[in-house]
Amino acid sequence: MESLFDSIGAFVGGVFGLAQGGFDGVNQVMGLLIAVIAALLMKAWKGLWATALGAALVHVAVGVIRPVLDGGAFVLPDLLSLTFWMGVLALFLGYAIVIAVFFLVKSLVTGGGLGHRKAAH
Repeated sequence: MESLFDSIGAFVGGVFGLAQGGFDGVNQVMGLLIAVIAALLMKAWKGLWATALGAALVHVAVGVIRPVLDGGAFVLPDLLSLTFWMGVLALFLGYAIVIAVFFLVKSLVTGGGLGHRKAAH
């Protein structure tokens, strides 16, 4: 039974470590701009996961296109490596956290998005 709890603890610790790594990747100027735009475009809380996935994919796309704009060669990331997909998963978790915070602030400022619905009379 202890080994089960140890395994669960190791898994949860790994997920938190991955989220922290993704949060560090998002906590840059480019990542924060992507997160703010994503939070502004998000309509409701149920769209958080799709919005975070879209933001992570935009982050990867900008990372690929940016060197080309600076005069470098077009190089695709190694899509078949586990490290690439772990990085995308970390970005996804980081964007989910940051977009949720920004959307919460947006909801508090605009007065909507927290599940309050006006009664139809």
